[in-house]
Amino acid sequence: MTIEIIISHIDFYVIEKLRDLRVKSEPYIDQVDLAQRIGVSEGYLGQIENPKHRSKYNIRMLSRAAKALGLKSYQDIFPSEILKDDLVRIRLKLLKSATKKHEVDKNGNVKKRFDIISIVPLTESEIKKWKKGELKYMTVIAK
Repeated sequence: MTIEIIISHIDFYVIEKLRDLRVKSEPYIDQVDLAQRIGVSEGYLGQIENPKHRSKYNIRMLSRAAKALGLKSYQDIFPSEILKDDLVRIRLKLLKSATKKHEVDKNGNVKKRFDIISIVPLTESEIKKWKKGELKYMTVIAK
């Protein structure tokens, strides 16, 4: 399945980074454990990590997640450089998984849930439409 979402580029980056850090954590921290540690329901954390949903972290949750994951700095969560675009349209090809459990490959990389096909900044006119609620968060491109 291929989907297209409209999201803040920084939100997308942080969500994926925290998921990566969570899955790579030693000992492994699952969604239930992290949700309990940051004070949200496991369903809500699942929605945050699922690109089909609009849910995202707030600053307080980021702080709690950093502590729960044993990070030394908030810099471990954010990109090393300022992302040049705010709102972006991201096209993703969702990959099928044989298991619900997140896995790490032999090189220590978290196995991908999707391929990023493209990331394109919204135009000024699209941003105006987004602010008016005239653009959908997610569009299914192909099944």
